[in-house]
Amino acid sequence: MDDDVVIDANLMKKFEICANFKSEGYITSIDLLNNIIATTNTKNIIKIYDICERKEKLTYSIKDLVVNDIKLLKKDLKENNELCINYEIEECLFTAYENKKKTKIYHYDIINKKVLHIYELSDEIIDNSFVLHPNTHIFIVALKNKELIVYNIKNKSIIYKTNVQNNNCIVCYNKSGILYGYTGNVNTIYLCSCFGDDYNDDYFASFDISKVTVNDNYCIYMDFSHDEKKILITTKNNSIYTVDAYTGHFLYSYNFMYEKNTPHISSYLSYPVFSFDSNFVLSGGQDGHLHIWDVQGNHVIKNNIKNNILFIKWVYNRLAFVTTSNHLLIWKPSKNV
Repeated sequence: MDDDVVIDANLMKKFEICANFKSEGYITSIDLLNNIIATTNTKNIIKIYDICERKEKLTYSIKDLVVNDIKLLKKDLKENNELCINYEIEECLFTAYENKKKTKIYHYDIINKKVLHIYELSDEIIDNSFVLHPNTHIFIVALKNKELIVYNIKNKSIIYKTNVQNNNCIVCYNKSGILYGYTGNVNTIYLCSCFGDDYNDDYFASFDISKVTVNDNYCIYMDFSHDEKKILITTKNNSIYTVDAYTGHFLYSYNFMYEKNTPHISSYLSYPVFSFDSNFVLSGGQDGHLHIWDVQGNHVIKNNIKNNILFIKWVYNRLAFVTTSNHLLIWKPSKNV
């Protein structure tokens, strides 16, 4: 893998599959940290892969639990915002269902295969509201009963809790972890600072997104660009937009280039991401393709994956990760364009 690859439109058209891993069940969540990828699937299995070695490293079957939303934890992390590069991964968090409701978060020791702690929550976890701070042992979760809670993993304690006005509240940290955003009500994104354990009710910015949330078309997903200047949001009807992270102004929208005879997947939800240089947007679509736009909304290309794309992850400036229903695909941009 070459670190000096420059991302441009031609490069985005020349992605190559460099690894393909088949899962026993449908993939339900994915996380990655440094060179490690972790997935969960409908067979309640956690799989750990090494990107550099391009092979599966570990497999765990979690008995008596339906698992989802895996988050990899950095080892021996100090409570600060310093970027940690050389770290080991020994633990993870994942959500679990009870009575068909996602109401628990497990802290799990990957090496010794044991549960370290269980966070029992008062109501169901909202999809895309469980987020782990990139550089500290803190996570945020929002619940259907309109609570937003911040936990310190090391202390196993709540450090902040507040009420929101949205039972579909979603949450997202920016890439440096100095702020987080959440949809405190259906029509508003709130931005809040966070330093160490300092979380409170004070937001420094609020952005009105009501122009895209009419008719119950609430926001289901949010992601900050790597340059932290833009916010990517997706609404329930699969519309994708970028918002200026400083002013809240809507910048661009992204339209899928579907063929007229393409059979669409009615239940598909888009979870798009920015490329590492923040100049491109990637998303799955309802047609089995990976769709790529430049950040201004111009369609660059769509790559045929021949399956429904569930998640996309991007790491550094060289690899994109695409999971389809029961395959984990690792895509690499080629320098030979």
